Amino acid sequence: MSKLIHSMFRKKVYHLHQSQFEKRLGALALVMLGVGGTIGSGIFVLTGTTAATVSGPAIVLAFVFAAVAVGMSALVYAELGSNIPVSGGAYSYTYASMGEFMAWIVGWNLILEYGLIVPAVATGWAGYFRGFIETALGFHFPLAITGSFDMAKGTYVDIFALLMTASIFVLLTLGITKTTTTNTIIVSIKLAVLALFVFVGIEYIDFKHLENFMPFGWSGVWAATSLIVFAYLGFDALATVAEETKDVQKNLPIGLIGSLALSTALYLVVSFVLVSIVPYGSLDVPDALASAMYQLGEPVVGSIIAIGAVITLTSVLIVMGIGLTRVVYALSRDGLLPHSLATLHPKTNTPYKITLITGVIATFIAGFVPFKVLAELINIGTLFAYFMIGISVMLIRKRNGGKCGDGFRIPYGKVLLPLNLILLAAVMFGFSGQTWIRFVLWSGLGALLYFAYGMKNSLLNKES
Repeated sequence: MSKLIHSMFRKKVYHLHQSQFEKRLGALALVMLGVGGTIGSGIFVLTGTTAATVSGPAIVLAFVFAAVAVGMSALVYAELGSNIPVSGGAYSYTYASMGEFMAWIVGWNLILEYGLIVPAVATGWAGYFRGFIETALGFHFPLAITGSFDMAKGTYVDIFALLMTASIFVLLTLGITKTTTTNTIIVSIKLAVLALFVFVGIEYIDFKHLENFMPFGWSGVWAATSLIVFAYLGFDALATVAEETKDVQKNLPIGLIGSLALSTALYLVVSFVLVSIVPYGSLDVPDALASAMYQLGEPVVGSIIAIGAVITLTSVLIVMGIGLTRVVYALSRDGLLPHSLATLHPKTNTPYKITLITGVIATFIAGFVPFKVLAELINIGTLFAYFMIGISVMLIRKRNGGKCGDGFRIPYGKVLLPLNLILLAAVMFGFSGQTWIRFVLWSGLGALLYFAYGMKNSLLNKES
C-alpha cells in the first residue's frame, strides 16, 4: 500500500493489519458472489414490467446503456478495492479521499441501497413462489397476505417476502464460509435455469414481436435504463468484503469485472429472447420468464423456471445482506453509528449484532413496502455512490502521483474516468421528480444524524 494511502488510513483511526475478519474468500467465490448478487429480480422480475410499461422491445438497448454506465464503475471499484482493501466499500473510499462527512453521506446511501434491495428482491421471490404454487398445484393464497399494504387492492402484508428475508439474515449469522458455499450452489442452479429459458425460447423467436421496437421513444429507453440499473446492482457488494479476501489485489478485480461481464452477457441474451417470443405488452407480471413459457404452451418449462427463480433469487438476498451488514459494521467501527455494534461473533466471525438488527428492519420493509418504490430508491442511492467513488479515484490519483497504489489500475483512466461521471449523471437525470425528492430527504436525514450523533462520537473526532 502506498505511503499516501497508508497515511489516509492512519487518519481514519483503524489500521489494515488490525482487521478482525479472517481472509477466507478466493477468486471463484468472489465471482460467484458477484453473479449471485447481480442476477436476480432485475432479469426475473423487472425486465418484464419495464418492457411492458416503459421501453417495449428496446429494453435490450436499456441493458446495453446500463451495462456501459455501470461497467465503468466496476473498473473504479476494482482499482480502489485492490488498493484500499477494507470493509465498507464506497464509504471507505470516499473517507480516504473526501473526509468523514461525505463518507457518511455515501455510507448512509449505501444503507439505503443494501437495506432496500433485500426486501425488494424478496418481493420478487415471493411473486415467483406464489406463481409456481398457484400454477403447479392449483392452490390460491388469501389475497390479504400476497402483497404490500394497499387497501385499494385488498393486500396488507407480503407474508412470503417477510419470511424469506428473515431466513436470509439467520443464514448470515452462521459465517461467511457457509454463506458463500450456499451461494455457489444456488448460482449454479441459476445459470442452468437461464440457459434452459434461452435454449427453449430460441425455437419460438418471432421477429414480428420486434417490429414496434421502440413504442415509447427514446425517452422510454432512457427511463428504462434508469430502472434497469437495478439489474446490475450487486457486484459492488464485493468491495465490502475486501478484508475477507485472500490476495485481494489479484482476486478482487477478477471478482468484480468477471461477475459483471458474465451477468451482462446473460442479460442481453435473455432479454432479447424474452421480447422476441411473446408480445411485450403481456409481460407486466411478477414472473415474466415463467409467464412467457406458459404463454407459449410450455408449462413444464415454465414451472421449472418459476421454481428455479424461487431458489436462485435467494443468492441475491445473501449477497446484498452481506453488503448491508459490512457497511453498517464499517460505520459502527468508525463511531458514526454506535461503536458497540461493531462486534464479531467469536465462533462465526460475523457482525452478529448488526445482522440481527438490520434483519428485523429489512424483514418489516419486505412485508409492507411496494417493489417499484423500493427499486427507484435503490437505484438513485447506488448511482450516487458510484458517482462519488468516481470522484474519489480521481482525487486519490491526483494526490498520489497519478495512481492509487500497486494494485489494479484502470487503463486510459484520464478518458474513462470523466466519461464515467458523465454517463452516471445522465442516467440519474432519468429518475422521476418524486424519486429525487425521496433521495434528497434521505440524504438530509443522514446529514442531521451526522451532526447530531456521528460528528461527536466518531473515533476520528475523539482522537483529535
